Amino acid sequence: MGAILVLTPLVISSWPAISAAAMGAAAAMGFSVVGGATAEQAQQKRAAKRKVESELPNSEIFAETMTRGQKIVIQRDDVTIEIGQDERGACTVSACSDKRTDSELRQIGEEVGGRIVQQFAYHKLMTELKRRNASIVEESVMQDQSIQVRVRL
Repeated sequence: MGAILVLTPLVISSWPAISAAAMGAAAAMGFSVVGGATAEQAQQKRAAKRKVESELPNSEIFAETMTRGQKIVIQRDDVTIEIGQDERGACTVSACSDKRTDSELRQIGEEVGGRIVQQFAYHKLMTELKRRNASIVEESVMQDQSIQVRVRL
């Protein structure tokens, strides 16, 4: 007997959990961390660049340890990605470049955002399975980058 469970997470957490997911996603996608920045510093760095910003789907962030406007900045080639909170507390992903089109930047930003949500959900799932003493039978990354986990309860 088997069951299939598809997780579509509602991201509600503190900033440390989101930043850990962002760092994991960045490393997996070949980005390097530029560093943390305030909104003003990030604005100055991207003044001459094209920018596309999107909100992580279904995210509500209650950041207790990070002030609004603070961002994590990662970079790969000519693309700079900023992950942070906007003034409403929503988690946003901004893709900036002076060599890419808006549609290319939107696609890159959505890919990074999706990976962040995936890493966050994976971490939460593994933490909960460990807490319940479940056994991981098999784990594999599929061709479409989805993760399949077989569990024995």
